[in-house]
Amino acid sequence: MRFVATLVAPTAISLLDYATVQSISACLQTHGASLGAEDWLSENEACDIFFSDLDLSEAKDLIQNEVAGTSIDFAVQETSGRRKKLLVADMESTIIGQEMIDELAVRHGIGAEIALITEKSMRGELNFEESLRERVALLKGIDEKELETISNLMVLNPGADTLVKTMREHGAYTALVSGGFTYFTSQIRDICGFNEDRANDLEIQSNKLSGTVGEPILGREAKLEATKELIKKLGITLSDVCAVGDGANDLAMLSAVGMGVGYHAKPIVKETAAFQVEHTDHLALLFYQGYRRRDFC
Repeated sequence: MRFVATLVAPTAISLLDYATVQSISACLQTHGASLGAEDWLSENEACDIFFSDLDLSEAKDLIQNEVAGTSIDFAVQETSGRRKKLLVADMESTIIGQEMIDELAVRHGIGAEIALITEKSMRGELNFEESLRERVALLKGIDEKELETISNLMVLNPGADTLVKTMREHGAYTALVSGGFTYFTSQIRDICGFNEDRANDLEIQSNKLSGTVGEPILGREAKLEATKELIKKLGITLSDVCAVGDGANDLAMLSAVGMGVGYHAKPIVKETAAFQVEHTDHLALLFYQGYRRRDFC
């Protein structure tokens, strides 16, 4: 079976050079790998090392030891089926850097209280659905105009729009599937160019937040179900999916697909997801799929 190891470094730090790639290649070869050609996807930024005759998990462990203490991200996978036909992305702390319910809470003096619930939920210490109901209840009575105010705080994480636009340009379908709220996801959908967005509905009464959220809540299992609905609609399989997220409510989705990526993730996701982006940005997901920088949109 043929494998590829993809190394990605931050563009601001020229960590990935010929010597580094050669060192990692030599390490793999020393442990029994038959090496193929190296392929630079972007000079000093991303490189593929092709190999066979070495167990995938052993290769991952070897490379992890080689890059420990650096800012190099990497992925190891089979070469077949590498480029994905569907992107499913979490939004908050993944596509954008903010948690919008936390931002709303800060403006109304309950930021610490809600942020603590959010963090416990993302770490998997609380049931997501119940934690969301609990947090939304604390927002009861806030004027709906505040949603517009805090929407101005949303900032895309680096490379997010390039990831979406590039995959779409090359024929993939893209969906934003969030445990957050449609008020915000609809805006990010349009900014990034996602084909669609799915999220929860904040309920409004007399122009104020009612303190309730529409049911059923889109949480951990619902994200996986949404992914399954999308692959059925597209006539593809779970192995054709790249999914990315950062928190515990993304785990079911990340674990089920061909390329489940933890993005600057919470510890529970770092321990579980087969692919990780810890030091770089969303462009790493494109390099992991074999895109070259000149392919980016």
